[in-house]
Amino acid sequence: MTDLVSVASNAVQSYQRALGTVSNNIANVSTDGYSRQEVVMAANPVAKVGTVYLGTGVTVDTVKRQYDTFAEANLRNSNSELSSQEPMVNYANRVIDIMGSNSMGLSGALDQFFNAARDLSSDPASTVMRGSFLRDSSNLAARFGELSSQLDLIQNETDEAVKSYANSMNTIFKQLAEVNTQLTKQKSASLQPADLLDQRDVLLKDLSSYAHINTFFAENGSVSVSLGPSMSRDVVVDGIKSFMLGTDFNSAAPEKVSLVLDPYGSATPLTGLSGGKLAGIMSFREQVLGSSRSSLDTLASNFVKEVNSIHTAGIDAYGNKGTELFTIDKTGVGVAGTVKVAFDDALKVAAAAQFRVIEAPNNTGSADAGILYVPPNYSGPKQISDVLVNNPSEAAGVLTRTIASKPFTAVATIPNGMQNVAVFMGEADPGQQLQVFTRDGRQIIGSAIDSTLQGQVMTTANGFEANAGYSSAYLNVNGTESYKDLSVFYGARADLRKQMQWDMTQTDPEKHPPLASTNLPALLEGGRIQTGLTRIDGALFNINGVELGPLTAASGTLQASDMATWIQAAGASGITATANNQVRVPASQLRLDLPLSLKSGNAAGFTAITTVPTGITSPAALVAAINAQSLNTQIRAYMADNGELVLTNTTGNEGKDIVIDSAATPNALGMKAGSYGGSVSISRSLVEGVDTPIELGFAKGTPADLGKLGFRTGAYIKGSPNEDLLVFVTGAGESKIAATYSGKPVDPKEALRSKPLQVKFETNTQFTITDESTGTVVARRTFDPNVLEPAFSYQGVQISFSSPPKAGDVFTIDGNKDGTGNNENMLQMIDLESKPAMGGGKTFAASYIDNVNDLGNIARQATIAQSALKVVHDQAVTARDQVSGVSLDQEAADLVRYQQAYQAAAKILQVASQLFDSVLQVR
Repeated sequence: MTDLVSVASNAVQSYQRALGTVSNNIANVSTDGYSRQEVVMAANPVAKVGTVYLGTGVTVDTVKRQYDTFAEANLRNSNSELSSQEPMVNYANRVIDIMGSNSMGLSGALDQFFNAARDLSSDPASTVMRGSFLRDSSNLAARFGELSSQLDLIQNETDEAVKSYANSMNTIFKQLAEVNTQLTKQKSASLQPADLLDQRDVLLKDLSSYAHINTFFAENGSVSVSLGPSMSRDVVVDGIKSFMLGTDFNSAAPEKVSLVLDPYGSATPLTGLSGGKLAGIMSFREQVLGSSRSSLDTLASNFVKEVNSIHTAGIDAYGNKGTELFTIDKTGVGVAGTVKVAFDDALKVAAAAQFRVIEAPNNTGSADAGILYVPPNYSGPKQISDVLVNNPSEAAGVLTRTIASKPFTAVATIPNGMQNVAVFMGEADPGQQLQVFTRDGRQIIGSAIDSTLQGQVMTTANGFEANAGYSSAYLNVNGTESYKDLSVFYGARADLRKQMQWDMTQTDPEKHPPLASTNLPALLEGGRIQTGLTRIDGALFNINGVELGPLTAASGTLQASDMATWIQAAGASGITATANNQVRVPASQLRLDLPLSLKSGNAAGFTAITTVPTGITSPAALVAAINAQSLNTQIRAYMADNGELVLTNTTGNEGKDIVIDSAATPNALGMKAGSYGGSVSISRSLVEGVDTPIELGFAKGTPADLGKLGFRTGAYIKGSPNEDLLVFVTGAGESKIAATYSGKPVDPKEALRSKPLQVKFETNTQFTITDESTGTVVARRTFDPNVLEPAFSYQGVQISFSSPPKAGDVFTIDGNKDGTGNNENMLQMIDLESKPAMGGGKTFAASYIDNVNDLGNIARQATIAQSALKVVHDQAVTARDQVSGVSLDQEAADLVRYQQAYQAAAKILQVASQLFDSVLQVR
């Protein structure tokens, strides 16, 4: 009977616990993260009674937590993926609502801006229309600012969201570390309280909503957590230790944020974050917010640039050059928010173009002309200041080589604005010429070139206009018939010299005021002549317009003195020619222990100055030895103030060659043996009130011929041609180029506006462009009636026609002075609406709409991904619930089953009690 009571008592206790467990399951059916618990019962050990083994009842072995590691991990992963789409969907739709709305988007504002430009173009004199255009410009600028402000607002919201997510994650890290601390009290996870393990899993699930996590579970159930690609990197929970997650926002690129682990300890960047709300919002910031801001800023910058380019190219109602319509600060972030209208005076709206084209009233054709200025982009040689230093000396010359297969070299561009330019060519080889052209093929200095060379030289690669035509009509022409009345010269030239004067009355040198300069005669000094010449042909040169005849040596070779006499004999007014010769030897070069023999001019033999042993011990002694033989050599020597030994001719022999004997080589002078020719100097007497330059020019001669006389060839340009000029060297060989110049480059557009041009159609297919102020034909072009827009371009001015002009039609191009009655600049503003000014050949409006559409595509993709991931997440929840979830149906069934078992066990106790009572009643 005792056994019966014991078995029944154990059963009652066990099923009471089972009923309690089921009740607990039912009570936590809605508790997040609760894992269903199940009682596991086991039979008590059997007892041997006699030869029979009898059962001793039941006991509760354990309360088992229903848990599946794979299902929990799958739930966490799906939760991370689903949560990552939430910020992208929500915030991307907000950006689309802002940028795509009619009230806040740019599309309507852009349309209003260009419609206002159209209205103004229809009545450019209207102050009302100008004011309306200015207001719509301000509205557009304000719209840029509003959009930028809205993006800033979303930027700030997401900044706070990132910080909030990081703080929430840090809280979870700490809580997990605390749970791990509690779990360390047991050695095995099976011994841990189920509620504590549930708390751990809930924290992990919550953490997975912020980021994808990697986990490692210890034997006691404690967990380590990593945010990186593996458990060895970016660990945030390691047993009972947790590490803080910090944020670092980039001020230069505010859409970017860096995550830092343990920012106040051993800080390391967190680069492997993926999944979850935090990764999702960071993706939104970079993919949507950053790209939207960048696109808006790029659109604003390009729009302001293009509009300002057009507006500054126009004329306002005051007749002044247009200023920038918009201002923008490109130094910071969010430049679209800095767009402002630069002025509030409607009369400053530049509706008129800076150029205009006027059809002559008697034109027989019906062509209407339009004009547009596009800054030209020329190729060709560099500017003269980049190639040649401003120094006319021979020592500053730059060596230029020209080969026979390409018989020209582009030397330099003389930019518009440079004045009083002289380019020199020294040591020229036979056949070489210095040439100066306009970009349209007008040759103004040099020697005429044939058609073959024209085709080689006159290309766009060399800086010429695309359809330039060659003309030598102004070649080396001076005076009123010259190109644009320029003063040009080709040859060797010297102007009047100026001697500065100062008032020396005051003793203080700082108080010496300058006086009017004094004129000195022009002086043209040559270098050494070419020795060994016996004849110079006639009609090669002229001196101040007087042709020089032939020159033949009476005997031997020509001396500089012969050439001076020849020039003097030409009889040019006021011209005086002299000759001299100097050979200068540095003292350090002298070899006093070596022999020396000299002669002068055409002398028959050399005179020995010193022989070995010389007995010469000083430069002064060598000078004395040379002078001792002056009667024989016609050469004298002296020591210059700078210590050089100077050889020169004796009186009456000026300009003759000084010849060093090659038989005494090396020699005492340390110089190469041979003939050292003299030089010719030409001066011209002053004439009161008259400019008296010296001009040694060409008749049939060449720069190589002029070099024989010791003179460099120069291309001289006085004044400014008001356009670019191109300098070339033609002919194979080598030469040295130097230059002198003044002034500085000017704005070619403004220079072109100051000079009216006349376009005249000589035939239906030929026209000329003439500078009206000088009557110079600056270009002669061929016209293609099938090409009307533009029909031609000249120095950036593009002319278009509505129909082909007729022969005799005349059009005048000038700088527009009327800023009220002209709408051509506003027409250019209207054309900007359809101009592919953005990347990919898109207009401003199309670029903006495409950007909004791209955002819409991203948002739709995120929505689709969210829907798909929601299904995956629901499946993961179902899979987890099938294992760990509480089913009321199952719990109800268990409740009935355990209730019946409990009642049966209680009945056993009742029967046992009755039996016991019966036993007690037996007497």
